[in-house]
Amino acid sequence: MEALVGETIYLPCNVSTHEPGDNVVLVLWYREDKGSPIYSADTRGREVGSAKRWSDDTMFGDRAYFQFEKEPGELAVQNVRETDSGTYRCRVDFIIAQTRNSVVNLTIIGK
Repeated sequence: MEALVGETIYLPCNVSTHEPGDNVVLVLWYREDKGSPIYSADTRGREVGSAKRWSDDTMFGDRAYFQFEKEPGELAVQNVRETDSGTYRCRVDFIIAQTRNSVVNLTIIGK
């Protein structure tokens, strides 16, 4: 995936499940060169729309927001910077279904 500096990008992450009674519990985003999560959306004990969201201030900070209602779900990141380039992994934990991981490569092109 490519974008220009300053644009808004949407990193896809499939959060759908076909298991009856199953739901997303936790969505975590990682960047290849970081050991710990850079973004999380936690639905434990709450509705998806009221997920507890956290974003690493040294990465996206308030520029990122996970959108569960999209199909597939997506992490919207506003005002991207060249330093946002990298390989990202989305991890989705469900109540019943197995944990799902997906990877997306992001290249930000300077203006």
